[in-house]
Amino acid sequence: MADTLGFSISCYQGDIPLMRGCLSSIRYFAPDVPICLIADGNFSTRSFEKCYGVQVIRRSDVKDSGLRKLSFGFGLTKMVGFWEAPFDRVFHIDADAVLWGDIRLNLPGEKWDVVHNEPHEEITDYIQGTQYFDPKRIFEHIKPFPWEGNPYFQAGAICIRKGVLDLDEYIRMLEGQRKHPDIFINGDQGMLNILVFRALRSGRLTATSAHLQSVIPVLEKSDLEKRFKIKNGAPVVTDTPTILHWAGPKPWLENKEVFRRPMDYFRERGLRECGLGRYLPTDFASNIDEFTARRLPTYFFQCKKIIKSMIGRKS
Repeated sequence: MADTLGFSISCYQGDIPLMRGCLSSIRYFAPDVPICLIADGNFSTRSFEKCYGVQVIRRSDVKDSGLRKLSFGFGLTKMVGFWEAPFDRVFHIDADAVLWGDIRLNLPGEKWDVVHNEPHEEITDYIQGTQYFDPKRIFEHIKPFPWEGNPYFQAGAICIRKGVLDLDEYIRMLEGQRKHPDIFINGDQGMLNILVFRALRSGRLTATSAHLQSVIPVLEKSDLEKRFKIKNGAPVVTDTPTILHWAGPKPWLENKEVFRRPMDYFRERGLRECGLGRYLPTDFASNIDEFTARRLPTYFFQCKKIIKSMIGRKS
């Protein structure tokens, strides 16, 4: 029996507007693939479950106690899926990304444990130390491995056979991060690269690279506008399938300088798919969506702090 492959997306409440676009793009280009959300928080995902048939894993659903306790929060929630997603092969996609074509076509046919993105930038000493890990510092806290010359990858899109990574080592790094947060930089990306390349160098897994994503901030806006167009109300895919990933400035409505048309298209499509009335304007709905997901919780939290402070002063 062939292994099952599914998409895994980690999210918290503030991701909802962009995740609409991500989910809609998956259903557009890969309508038959199962989807799992790893949700950090108690926000509602009911509309996504109803519209796209997604399965949701929350902290209380996680079986491993170490993952349940330590692997939730910025840059960590996604890692849960590599051990607990309901598929044999877990294709993780960050919520701030959309498919542009059926990305499954880019996966190699031979047997593999990990498919990571091809190098998208030159890994200088500065990039190594700020985007992945600083070998001068981190090996004071974890066991060294042959780290030089590895094709380290951006972790916003990766396909991994479930359970192939060393869970015990990951938990130890999470415990180390709590004690030394300035050393375990960039959350999942450094840890994931260490887990993959240590296991690859020791022969415990097989890994290969493929074109999985186009990282928006490292590409020219003029080139993006030429390559990723919407014509006659539909995406035009004329090149190799890819995942457009906004790993940097996000395609929020106020970010006028960011290339964001593909995300806007799938966000609007997602709003309609999840029940927005036919005659209601999507630009207005998108603004409300961003306000309720991003700003309203912040205002509520700030008000709560002010009230607590006032109560404290009175007492």
